[in-house]
Amino acid sequence: MQWCMLQKRENVIIQYRYNHTCIDAHTLHNLLEEIDYETTFARHVLENKTVYTQWDFTGSFSFVITVVSTIGYGNLAPRTGFGKVAVVVYALFGIPITMLMLSGIGQVLTKLSTKVNKCNFCSKKPLLSKVLNMVLIITLGLTFLFGIPAFIFNQVEKWGYLEGLYFCFVTLSTIGFGDYIAAMSENRLTERGGGDVYRVVTYVWILFGLAYLSLIVNYIVKFFILRAEKMENFTKERLENEIVRLQKEMAKKKRSVYKTASAVTNNVTSGVKGKFWEMPQGDAIEKDNNNKGVQLLKVSSLRLNGKPTELSHKIEIS
Repeated sequence: MQWCMLQKRENVIIQYRYNHTCIDAHTLHNLLEEIDYETTFARHVLENKTVYTQWDFTGSFSFVITVVSTIGYGNLAPRTGFGKVAVVVYALFGIPITMLMLSGIGQVLTKLSTKVNKCNFCSKKPLLSKVLNMVLIITLGLTFLFGIPAFIFNQVEKWGYLEGLYFCFVTLSTIGFGDYIAAMSENRLTERGGGDVYRVVTYVWILFGLAYLSLIVNYIVKFFILRAEKMENFTKERLENEIVRLQKEMAKKKRSVYKTASAVTNNVTSGVKGKFWEMPQGDAIEKDNNNKGVQLLKVSSLRLNGKPTELSHKIEIS
């Protein structure tokens, strides 16, 4: 399909050059560049309509809004070197200031959403009431920032309603493909004053829409952060409980080993008459495993009649 369209356009250009042999390729190239730069302007000239430059006040206003909001439709762009430098400098200062302004608008919207969130639709079920409040906030935002604007674009720009919704999302998400641009097409309000008001209102809507969408994104991010914190606390608690359990089990095993060592010492003492044995210290007990699951318990630092000695005894410890 794309190849067929390109072939068709190529045939149109070749046919035009064949019918107008007095126009060389360089002149035709310059003409196409001018048309591509400002298509609406060129169309109005060909149709003998009133020509308005896009770089009037409202056009410049829309351009700076697309720059500082980072939408960047691409329909307007500086051509001179000085203009490009001016845009870079302006964007370096304008974008952070715009983010601060959107943050302020977002705080106002947050206060409004907080008031709405306090509505008690179901006093017996607080969780259900909270869910209904969130649904109401989202519904109001989608209606005023997507539904109604899409209907207005349908009436003024002559777009389909789905195309209007598509434009709203692409614009407010700052994707800005530039395939649909409000207040720029020839289908918009033809009256000069009405068209200017329409364009300004459109870009004010963009500012509020950006603030609302950033508010929704912040809510989603906070939700996932809270979920992650809960999961982290749950995992930490499980690990702490497991460590405590292992410590208790090790202490129990240690007491069992000491008890066994004490029993061995008593047996030795009772088996040797006239000998005096001293109890070993806690760190004098060593264990050695063999392949049959039997542990060799060696008690060192025993004293027999005041002389140090060692004792080994096989004891099966479960």
